[in-house]
Amino acid sequence: MTRYKERALERVERAEEDIKALCCYIHEHPELGFQEVKSSKAIANLLETYGFQVEMGVGGIETAFRAEADTGKEGPVIGFLCEYDALPGIGHGCGHNIIGSASAGAAIAAFEAAQMAGGKIVVIGTPAEEGSGGGKELLLRAGVMDDLDCAMMSHPGPWTSVGGTSLAIQAMRFTFHGRASHASATPEQGISALEAVIQMFNQVNALRTFLPVDSRVNGIITKGGVAPNIIPDECEAVFNIRADSKKNLKRMIERISDCAKAAALGSGCTVQTEPVGIGYDEIIPNNTLLKLLEENLTLLGETIDKREQGRLLASTDIGNVTHHIPAFQAMFRAAEDRPIPHSLEFTRACGGEKGAQLAVRISRVLSCVACDILEHPAYIQQAKEELNQKTIGEQS
Repeated sequence: MTRYKERALERVERAEEDIKALCCYIHEHPELGFQEVKSSKAIANLLETYGFQVEMGVGGIETAFRAEADTGKEGPVIGFLCEYDALPGIGHGCGHNIIGSASAGAAIAAFEAAQMAGGKIVVIGTPAEEGSGGGKELLLRAGVMDDLDCAMMSHPGPWTSVGGTSLAIQAMRFTFHGRASHASATPEQGISALEAVIQMFNQVNALRTFLPVDSRVNGIITKGGVAPNIIPDECEAVFNIRADSKKNLKRMIERISDCAKAAALGSGCTVQTEPVGIGYDEIIPNNTLLKLLEENLTLLGETIDKREQGRLLASTDIGNVTHHIPAFQAMFRAAEDRPIPHSLEFTRACGGEKGAQLAVRISRVLSCVACDILEHPAYIQQAKEELNQKTIGEQS
Protein backbone atom coordinates (compact mmCIF):
# COMPACT_ATOMS: atom_id res chain seq x y z
CA MET A 1 0.00 0.00 0.00
CA THR A 2 1.59 3.27 -1.12
CA ARG A 3 1.45 6.43 0.94
CA TYR A 4 -0.73 8.00 -1.75
CA LYS A 5 -3.32 5.27 -1.34
CA GLU A 6 -3.11 5.36 2.43
CA ARG A 7 -3.86 9.06 2.37
CA ALA A 8 -6.72 8.65 -0.11
CA LEU A 9 -8.31 5.83 1.88
CA GLU A 10 -8.05 7.86 5.08
CA ARG A 11 -9.94 10.65 3.33
CA VAL A 12 -12.67 8.21 2.21
CA GLU A 13 -13.01 7.07 5.81
CA ARG A 14 -13.38 10.65 7.05
CA ALA A 15 -15.87 11.49 4.29
CA GLU A 16 -17.80 8.21 4.53
CA GLU A 17 -20.93 9.61 6.17
CA ASP A 18 -21.11 12.44 3.63
CA ILE A 19 -20.81 9.99 0.72
CA LYS A 20 -23.52 7.78 2.20
CA ALA A 21 -25.84 10.70 2.84
CA LEU A 22 -25.41 11.91 -0.73
CA CYS A 23 -26.15 8.45 -2.13
CA CYS A 24 -29.33 8.13 -0.07
CA TYR A 25 -30.48 11.67 -0.90
CA ILE A 26 -30.22 11.13 -4.66
CA HIS A 27 -31.98 7.77 -4.36
CA GLU A 28 -34.83 9.37 -2.41
CA HIS A 29 -35.20 12.25 -4.90
CA PRO A 30 -35.24 10.60 -8.34
CA GLU A 31 -35.22 13.02 -11.28
CA LEU A 32 -35.44 12.31 -15.00
CA GLY A 33 -32.80 13.30 -17.53
CA PHE A 34 -32.08 17.04 -17.87
CA GLN A 35 -34.31 17.62 -14.82
CA GLU A 36 -31.80 16.54 -12.15
CA VAL A 37 -31.73 19.92 -10.38
CA LYS A 38 -31.64 18.58 -6.81
CA SER A 39 -29.25 15.72 -7.55
CA SER A 40 -26.67 17.75 -9.48
CA LYS A 41 -26.74 20.51 -6.87
CA ALA A 42 -26.33 18.03 -4.03
CA ILE A 43 -23.18 16.57 -5.61
CA ALA A 44 -21.84 20.05 -6.40
CA ASN A 45 -22.43 21.22 -2.83
CA LEU A 46 -20.52 18.25 -1.39
CA LEU A 47 -17.58 18.85 -3.71
CA GLU A 48 -17.48 22.53 -2.80
CA THR A 49 -17.35 21.55 0.87
CA TYR A 50 -14.17 19.59 0.13
CA GLY A 51 -12.42 22.36 -1.76
CA PHE A 52 -13.56 21.92 -5.36
CA GLN A 53 -14.40 24.91 -7.55
CA VAL A 54 -17.74 24.18 -9.24
CA GLU A 55 -19.27 25.62 -12.38
CA MET A 56 -22.92 24.72 -12.94
CA GLY A 57 -24.64 24.70 -16.32
CA VAL A 58 -21.56 23.80 -18.36
CA GLY A 59 -22.02 22.95 -22.02
CA GLY A 60 -25.29 24.87 -22.00
CA ILE A 61 -26.98 22.15 -19.92
CA GLU A 62 -28.60 23.37 -16.72
CA THR A 63 -28.00 20.19 -14.73
CA ALA A 64 -24.43 19.56 -15.94
CA PHE A 65 -21.45 20.74 -13.94
CA ARG A 66 -17.67 20.74 -13.87
CA ALA A 67 -15.85 20.72 -10.53
CA GLU A 68 -12.10 20.87 -10.24
CA ALA A 69 -9.44 20.85 -7.56
CA ASP A 70 -6.06 21.98 -8.84
CA THR A 71 -2.88 21.36 -6.86
CA GLY A 72 -1.04 24.04 -8.82
CA LYS A 73 1.66 21.50 -9.58
CA GLU A 74 2.29 19.69 -12.84
CA GLY A 75 0.67 16.31 -13.13
CA PRO A 76 -2.14 14.32 -14.73
CA VAL A 77 -5.65 15.71 -15.14
CA ILE A 78 -7.89 12.89 -13.92
CA GLY A 79 -11.63 12.98 -14.53
CA PHE A 80 -14.41 11.31 -12.56
CA LEU A 81 -17.78 11.10 -14.32
CA CYS A 82 -21.05 11.38 -12.41
CA GLU A 83 -24.46 10.14 -13.50
CA TYR A 84 -27.57 10.96 -11.48
CA ASP A 85 -30.65 10.68 -13.70
CA ALA A 86 -33.42 8.24 -12.80
CA LEU A 87 -35.82 6.05 -14.78
CA PRO A 88 -39.51 6.88 -15.25
CA GLY A 89 -41.74 4.91 -12.92
CA ILE A 90 -39.06 3.04 -10.98
CA GLY A 91 -36.68 5.76 -9.81
CA HIS A 92 -33.04 4.76 -9.50
CA GLY A 93 -33.46 1.34 -11.06
CA CYS A 94 -30.07 1.73 -12.75
CA GLY A 95 -28.23 2.84 -9.62
CA HIS A 96 -27.14 6.27 -10.80
CA ASN A 97 -27.38 7.51 -7.22
CA ILE A 98 -24.45 5.20 -6.50
CA ILE A 99 -22.55 6.31 -9.61
CA GLY A 100 -22.79 10.01 -8.76
CA SER A 101 -21.93 9.72 -5.08
CA ALA A 102 -19.09 7.21 -5.67
CA SER A 103 -17.43 9.43 -8.28
CA ALA A 104 -17.67 12.40 -5.94
CA GLY A 105 -16.23 10.39 -3.06
CA ALA A 106 -13.39 9.03 -5.19
CA ALA A 107 -12.53 12.52 -6.46
CA ILE A 108 -12.43 13.93 -2.93
CA ALA A 109 -10.04 11.16 -1.89
CA ALA A 110 -7.92 11.43 -5.04
CA PHE A 111 -7.39 15.14 -4.47
CA GLU A 112 -5.94 14.33 -1.07
CA ALA A 113 -3.27 12.23 -2.81
CA ALA A 114 -2.84 14.74 -5.64
CA GLN A 115 -1.73 17.36 -3.17
CA MET A 116 1.38 15.25 -2.64
CA ALA A 117 1.89 14.13 -6.25
CA GLY A 118 0.64 17.12 -8.26
CA GLY A 119 -2.02 17.29 -10.97
CA LYS A 120 -5.67 18.20 -11.13
CA ILE A 121 -8.81 16.29 -10.17
CA VAL A 122 -11.93 17.05 -12.21
CA VAL A 123 -15.49 15.87 -11.67
CA ILE A 124 -17.89 16.12 -14.60
CA GLY A 125 -21.61 15.97 -13.86
CA THR A 126 -23.17 14.28 -16.90
CA PRO A 127 -26.99 14.37 -17.06
CA ALA A 128 -29.43 12.22 -19.01
CA GLU A 129 -27.60 8.98 -19.70
CA GLU A 130 -30.94 7.19 -19.93
CA GLY A 131 -33.23 7.50 -22.93
CA SER A 132 -30.55 8.58 -25.43
CA GLY A 133 -30.18 11.95 -23.72
CA GLY A 134 -26.44 11.70 -24.31
CA GLY A 135 -25.20 14.13 -21.69
CA LYS A 136 -21.61 12.94 -22.07
CA GLU A 137 -21.62 13.32 -25.85
CA LEU A 138 -23.06 16.84 -25.54
CA LEU A 139 -20.35 17.79 -23.06
CA LEU A 140 -17.66 16.27 -25.30
CA ARG A 141 -18.91 18.42 -28.17
CA ALA A 142 -18.87 21.50 -25.94
CA GLY A 143 -15.21 20.89 -25.01
CA VAL A 144 -15.93 20.35 -21.31
CA MET A 145 -13.66 17.28 -21.22
CA ASP A 146 -10.91 18.52 -23.54
CA ASP A 147 -8.21 18.75 -20.89
CA LEU A 148 -8.82 15.35 -19.27
CA ASP A 149 -5.94 12.86 -19.57
CA CYS A 150 -8.23 10.01 -18.54
CA ALA A 151 -11.69 9.45 -17.07
CA MET A 152 -13.35 6.84 -14.91
CA MET A 153 -16.70 5.97 -13.42
CA SER A 154 -18.55 2.99 -11.98
CA HIS A 155 -21.85 1.22 -12.49
CA PRO A 156 -23.73 -1.15 -10.18
CA GLY A 157 -24.91 -4.38 -11.77
CA PRO A 158 -25.44 -8.09 -11.17
CA TRP A 159 -21.70 -8.75 -10.81
CA THR A 160 -18.29 -7.19 -10.22
CA SER A 161 -16.19 -7.42 -13.36
CA VAL A 162 -13.20 -6.02 -15.19
CA GLY A 163 -13.27 -5.15 -18.88
CA GLY A 164 -15.96 -5.69 -21.45
CA THR A 165 -17.68 -3.47 -23.94
CA SER A 166 -21.20 -2.46 -24.97
CA LEU A 167 -23.40 -2.01 -28.01
CA ALA A 168 -23.53 1.15 -30.09
CA ILE A 169 -27.07 2.48 -30.46
CA GLN A 170 -29.08 5.01 -32.42
CA ALA A 171 -32.83 5.53 -32.18
CA MET A 172 -34.49 6.31 -35.50
CA ARG A 173 -37.95 7.69 -36.29
CA PHE A 174 -39.74 6.73 -39.53
CA THR A 175 -42.74 8.88 -40.42
CA PHE A 176 -44.94 7.68 -43.29
CA HIS A 177 -47.28 10.00 -45.19
CA GLY A 178 -50.27 8.73 -47.17
CA ARG A 179 -53.75 10.09 -47.94
CA ALA A 180 -56.80 10.02 -45.67
CA SER A 181 -60.13 8.74 -46.85
CA HIS A 182 -63.28 7.07 -45.51
CA ALA A 183 -62.23 3.50 -44.81
CA SER A 184 -65.60 2.02 -45.86
CA ALA A 185 -67.17 4.43 -48.36
CA THR A 186 -64.12 5.43 -50.43
CA PRO A 187 -61.18 3.19 -49.50
CA GLU A 188 -59.83 3.33 -53.07
CA GLN A 189 -59.11 7.04 -52.62
CA GLY A 190 -56.93 6.51 -49.56
CA ILE A 191 -53.26 5.62 -49.13
CA SER A 192 -52.67 3.97 -45.76
CA ALA A 193 -49.65 5.17 -43.81
CA LEU A 194 -50.43 2.46 -41.26
CA GLU A 195 -50.09 -0.22 -43.91
CA ALA A 196 -46.62 1.18 -44.68
CA VAL A 197 -45.64 0.94 -41.00
CA ILE A 198 -46.89 -2.65 -40.84
CA GLN A 199 -44.98 -3.53 -43.98
CA MET A 200 -41.84 -1.98 -42.52
CA PHE A 201 -42.11 -4.21 -39.45
CA ASN A 202 -42.51 -7.22 -41.76
CA GLN A 203 -39.43 -6.17 -43.72
CA VAL A 204 -37.38 -5.72 -40.54
CA ASN A 205 -38.51 -9.09 -39.18
CA ALA A 206 -37.48 -10.77 -42.44
CA LEU A 207 -34.09 -9.05 -42.17
CA ARG A 208 -33.37 -10.29 -38.63
CA THR A 209 -32.09 -13.66 -39.81
CA PHE A 210 -29.29 -11.94 -41.68
CA LEU A 211 -28.18 -9.46 -39.02
CA PRO A 212 -24.97 -9.92 -36.98
CA VAL A 213 -25.34 -11.96 -33.78
CA ASP A 214 -24.80 -9.05 -31.38
CA SER A 215 -27.15 -6.68 -33.20
CA ARG A 216 -30.54 -5.70 -31.81
CA VAL A 217 -33.50 -4.00 -33.55
CA ASN A 218 -36.52 -3.12 -31.40
CA GLY A 219 -39.39 -0.97 -32.64
CA ILE A 220 -42.76 0.41 -31.58
CA ILE A 221 -45.58 2.18 -33.43
CA THR A 222 -45.81 5.63 -31.89
CA LYS A 223 -48.59 6.91 -34.17
CA GLY A 224 -51.03 4.49 -35.79
CA GLY A 225 -54.02 6.59 -36.84
CA VAL A 226 -56.91 8.39 -35.16
CA ALA A 227 -59.98 6.23 -35.91
CA PRO A 228 -60.61 2.85 -37.57
CA ASN A 229 -63.01 4.35 -40.13
CA ILE A 230 -60.36 6.78 -41.42
CA ILE A 231 -57.48 5.55 -43.53
CA PRO A 232 -54.45 6.98 -41.66
CA ASP A 233 -52.56 9.62 -43.59
CA GLU A 234 -49.65 9.90 -41.15
CA CYS A 235 -48.15 7.15 -39.00
CA GLU A 236 -44.77 6.68 -37.42
CA ALA A 237 -42.57 4.08 -35.81
CA VAL A 238 -39.44 4.44 -33.68
CA PHE A 239 -36.71 1.79 -33.70
CA ASN A 240 -33.72 1.34 -31.42
CA ILE A 241 -30.91 0.00 -33.61
CA ARG A 242 -27.88 -1.53 -31.91
CA ALA A 243 -24.64 -3.00 -33.25
CA ASP A 244 -21.25 -4.06 -31.93
CA SER A 245 -19.54 -0.92 -33.26
CA LYS A 246 -20.49 2.50 -34.53
CA LYS A 247 -19.14 1.48 -37.94
CA ASN A 248 -21.51 -1.49 -38.13
CA LEU A 249 -24.29 0.60 -36.62
CA LYS A 250 -24.10 2.95 -39.60
CA ARG A 251 -24.53 -0.01 -41.94
CA MET A 252 -27.49 -1.33 -39.97
CA ILE A 253 -29.21 2.06 -40.02
CA GLU A 254 -28.87 2.05 -43.81
CA ARG A 255 -30.43 -1.43 -44.04
CA ILE A 256 -33.33 -0.58 -41.72
CA SER A 257 -33.89 2.66 -43.63
CA ASP A 258 -34.05 0.61 -46.84
CA CYS A 259 -36.83 -1.44 -45.22
CA ALA A 260 -38.74 1.81 -44.63
CA LYS A 261 -38.21 2.94 -48.23
CA ALA A 262 -39.43 -0.42 -49.54
CA ALA A 263 -42.51 -0.27 -47.31
CA ALA A 264 -43.28 3.25 -48.51
CA LEU A 265 -42.83 2.32 -52.16
CA GLY A 266 -45.03 -0.76 -51.85
CA SER A 267 -47.87 1.09 -50.17
CA GLY A 268 -47.72 4.29 -52.21
CA CYS A 269 -46.55 6.43 -49.29
CA THR A 270 -43.59 8.66 -48.72
CA VAL A 271 -41.32 8.29 -45.68
CA GLN A 272 -39.29 10.72 -43.62
CA THR A 273 -36.32 9.30 -41.66
CA GLU A 274 -34.60 11.07 -38.76
CA PRO A 275 -32.47 10.19 -35.74
CA VAL A 276 -33.96 10.46 -32.25
CA GLY A 277 -31.72 11.67 -29.46
CA ILE A 278 -27.97 11.10 -29.29
CA GLY A 279 -26.24 8.04 -30.71
CA TYR A 280 -24.11 6.04 -28.26
CA ASP A 281 -20.83 4.43 -29.33
CA GLU A 282 -19.56 1.09 -28.09
CA ILE A 283 -17.13 1.09 -25.15
CA ILE A 284 -13.49 0.75 -26.19
CA PRO A 285 -11.75 -1.13 -23.34
CA ASN A 286 -8.46 0.42 -22.25
CA ASN A 287 -6.35 -2.43 -20.93
CA THR A 288 -3.78 -0.10 -19.38
CA LEU A 289 -6.40 1.39 -17.07
CA LEU A 290 -8.29 -1.87 -16.58
CA LYS A 291 -5.13 -3.55 -15.30
CA LEU A 292 -4.91 -0.86 -12.60
CA LEU A 293 -8.58 -1.40 -11.80
CA GLU A 294 -8.12 -5.14 -11.36
CA GLU A 295 -5.04 -4.69 -9.18
CA ASN A 296 -6.88 -2.32 -6.87
CA LEU A 297 -10.01 -4.45 -6.66
CA THR A 298 -7.76 -7.26 -5.46
CA LEU A 299 -5.81 -4.99 -3.13
CA LEU A 300 -8.98 -3.84 -1.40
CA GLY A 301 -10.44 -7.32 -1.06
CA GLU A 302 -13.24 -6.98 -3.61
CA THR A 303 -14.51 -10.22 -5.13
CA ILE A 304 -14.19 -10.20 -8.91
CA ASP A 305 -17.04 -12.28 -10.31
CA LYS A 306 -15.92 -11.94 -13.93
CA ARG A 307 -12.54 -10.74 -15.14
CA GLU A 308 -13.96 -10.33 -18.64
CA GLN A 309 -17.67 -9.69 -18.79
CA GLY A 310 -17.74 -9.75 -22.59
CA ARG A 311 -20.18 -7.51 -24.38
CA LEU A 312 -22.96 -5.90 -22.41
CA LEU A 313 -26.05 -6.11 -24.59
CA ALA A 314 -26.90 -2.60 -23.49
CA SER A 315 -25.69 0.86 -24.47
CA THR A 316 -24.24 3.84 -22.61
CA ASP A 317 -22.74 7.21 -23.45
CA ILE A 318 -19.52 6.42 -21.57
CA GLY A 319 -18.83 4.60 -24.85
CA ASN A 320 -18.60 7.97 -26.62
CA VAL A 321 -16.04 9.15 -24.07
CA THR A 322 -13.85 6.08 -24.61
CA HIS A 323 -13.42 7.01 -28.29
CA HIS A 324 -11.80 10.32 -27.29
CA ILE A 325 -10.22 9.83 -23.85
CA PRO A 326 -8.73 6.75 -22.15
CA ALA A 327 -11.59 5.79 -19.84
CA PHE A 328 -13.36 2.92 -18.16
CA GLN A 329 -16.59 2.04 -16.39
CA ALA A 330 -16.06 -0.32 -13.45
CA MET A 331 -18.90 -2.75 -12.77
CA PHE A 332 -19.79 -3.60 -9.14
CA ARG A 333 -22.27 -6.17 -7.87
CA ALA A 334 -25.17 -4.37 -6.19
CA ALA A 335 -26.58 -7.30 -4.21
CA GLU A 336 -26.01 -10.99 -3.53
CA ASP A 337 -29.20 -12.04 -5.33
CA ARG A 338 -27.94 -10.28 -8.49
CA PRO A 339 -31.03 -8.28 -9.52
CA ILE A 340 -31.17 -7.02 -13.09
CA PRO A 341 -30.94 -3.23 -13.73
CA HIS A 342 -34.06 -1.34 -14.79
CA SER A 343 -36.22 -3.27 -12.35
CA LEU A 344 -37.88 -2.40 -9.04
CA GLU A 345 -35.70 -5.05 -7.39
CA PHE A 346 -32.63 -3.20 -8.58
CA THR A 347 -34.05 0.11 -7.35
CA ARG A 348 -34.34 -1.39 -3.86
CA ALA A 349 -30.85 -2.91 -4.04
CA CYS A 350 -29.32 0.51 -4.77
CA GLY A 351 -31.06 2.32 -1.92
CA GLY A 352 -30.60 2.52 1.82
CA GLU A 353 -27.53 1.48 3.76
CA LYS A 354 -26.48 -1.24 1.31
CA GLY A 355 -26.46 1.12 -1.64
CA ALA A 356 -24.61 3.74 0.40
CA GLN A 357 -21.99 1.23 1.53
CA LEU A 358 -21.39 0.21 -2.07
CA ALA A 359 -20.81 3.85 -3.01
CA VAL A 360 -18.13 4.07 -0.31
CA ARG A 361 -16.44 0.87 -1.47
CA ILE A 362 -16.38 2.11 -5.06
CA SER A 363 -14.93 5.43 -3.87
CA ARG A 364 -12.03 3.51 -2.35
CA VAL A 365 -11.31 1.51 -5.50
CA LEU A 366 -11.51 4.41 -7.96
CA SER A 367 -9.43 6.68 -5.75
CA CYS A 368 -6.71 4.04 -5.58
CA VAL A 369 -6.67 3.75 -9.38
CA ALA A 370 -6.22 7.53 -9.49
CA CYS A 371 -3.36 7.25 -7.00
CA ASP A 372 -1.50 4.85 -9.31
CA ILE A 373 -1.86 7.34 -12.16
CA LEU A 374 -0.77 10.26 -9.99
CA GLU A 375 2.29 8.38 -8.79
CA HIS A 376 3.17 7.01 -12.24
CA PRO A 377 2.04 9.51 -14.93
CA ALA A 378 3.58 7.25 -17.58
CA TYR A 379 0.38 5.22 -17.41
CA ILE A 380 -1.37 8.13 -19.11
CA GLN A 381 0.89 8.07 -22.15
CA GLN A 382 0.57 4.29 -22.35
CA ALA A 383 -3.23 4.51 -22.15
CA LYS A 384 -3.35 7.22 -24.83
CA GLU A 385 -1.13 5.21 -27.17
CA GLU A 386 -3.40 2.20 -26.71
CA LEU A 387 -6.47 4.29 -27.52
CA ASN A 388 -4.81 5.76 -30.60
CA GLN A 389 -4.08 2.28 -31.91
CA LYS A 390 -7.66 1.15 -31.36
CA THR A 391 -9.21 4.20 -33.06
CA ILE A 392 -7.02 4.32 -36.17
CA GLY A 393 -9.24 5.17 -39.09
CA GLU A 394 -11.97 6.87 -37.04
CA GLN A 395 -12.86 10.39 -38.04
CA SER A 396 -12.13 12.99 -35.38
